[in-house]
Amino acid sequence: MRWPVVRLIAAREVRDQLRDRRTLFLILGLPVLMYPLFVGVGVLFVTAVKEKRLVVGIAGAEHLPQPQPDLSAALGGPGEVARRARVYPSLLDENGALPARYNAEALDSAPLVVKRLDTADEGALTKMLAAREVDAIILIEPGTAAKLEADGDARPVVRVLGRDGEENSKLAVQRATSVLARWTADVKAARFARAGKRPDFDRPVEVRDPQSEKSGDKKVADELRDMLVKVIPFLLVMWMLTGAIYPAIDMTAGEKERGTMETLLISPAERAEIVAGKFLATTAFGFGTALWNVFLMVIAVIVAPLLAPSFGGGLLSLPGLLACVLAAVPLAMLFAALALALGIFARSTKEGNYYMVPLFFVVLPLAYWSMTPGMELNGRTSWLPLANALLLQQRLMSVRPDPFPWQHVPAVFGSLAFCVALALWAAAHQFRREGVLFRDAQGGARKWSLFGRK
Repeated sequence: MRWPVVRLIAAREVRDQLRDRRTLFLILGLPVLMYPLFVGVGVLFVTAVKEKRLVVGIAGAEHLPQPQPDLSAALGGPGEVARRARVYPSLLDENGALPARYNAEALDSAPLVVKRLDTADEGALTKMLAAREVDAIILIEPGTAAKLEADGDARPVVRVLGRDGEENSKLAVQRATSVLARWTADVKAARFARAGKRPDFDRPVEVRDPQSEKSGDKKVADELRDMLVKVIPFLLVMWMLTGAIYPAIDMTAGEKERGTMETLLISPAERAEIVAGKFLATTAFGFGTALWNVFLMVIAVIVAPLLAPSFGGGLLSLPGLLACVLAAVPLAMLFAALALALGIFARSTKEGNYYMVPLFFVVLPLAYWSMTPGMELNGRTSWLPLANALLLQQRLMSVRPDPFPWQHVPAVFGSLAFCVALALWAAAHQFRREGVLFRDAQGGARKWSLFGRK
């Protein structure tokens, strides 16, 4: 194989593709438009969730312990504070709303709005739920306050009702259950105070986990970082696949349509040199797409702490993000070889696009599988093509104190190299078959397709 000829063919293919505005838009322009769109959609999603109101009806509120004025700050001394600790808390405040300590909102959850209901009949309550007057209902058992004051064995029952199979009602039920859990904890603390016990009597051991010592902004930043570590490699793979498919189709089926394939085949270049040149050109576009996307992501990582100081400087490992460029090289080569092997079957670019659908069906499950919670790069996953590269990129970008698994890196690149060699051999084999290269010139009933003769 003569490498000057290969470089000449590769340079010619790259030059032709750079003249195609559609290819340049897919590789350079579309990511610039899509990433701000992703951010905008995320902001709109959070805004829509925060503006949504989940209505929770409370039936039987008169059976709850009634709110009492806060006198602990007035005359109060230790005696008043002790008396207040023995009073069972009310689920509702003086205005009929949930107290702030019970209705604490998560950053991604809709606020609760309380609606007092005049009836406790379950049939009427079910009709209210069906009519969407409320999203969930808290049903208080009669005599709840009296049973609490009696301090007996009888326990009052509080039920939560919702609509089956409806998302808003499901969210409202979850939020209402969380509110009741906080209220029940305060009721239990008051019962302990009446028995002369400390409020934390039922917790003989204090457990402090890493999350409990973090602020709310820090928790959100950690969740966002964990999500980006999995999403960014997936986006890189999809962009690389897009950046390799369209040039590969144009270099194979597109040349058949334009009639330039025959001119290239009668040139002094050998078939293997033609395949190698097209392969290098396609790899360059696939890798260039990854490089451009990584550049945009680096800008996002640098700008994010400036826009949101709570994220700090550890949102992602910037050297790890840059190292993803190295991990993208074998993936770009794999997609280029596969796209060339499939594209040569097509008579036209339209048919070539159809032949690329199976490639997406293979790539997507492997990419989704690498995003499975708890999935990491180990001795088993390092041999699975494509997924191993994604897991390697996730590990490169993650900010972790444990040592990097360098022992699995040779298996990752070795398995990818084997797949690239196999796909490249298939592409070169197809270029040597005249029946595949000149399918339009065939007559009769026997024609070539992706699945053989027909």
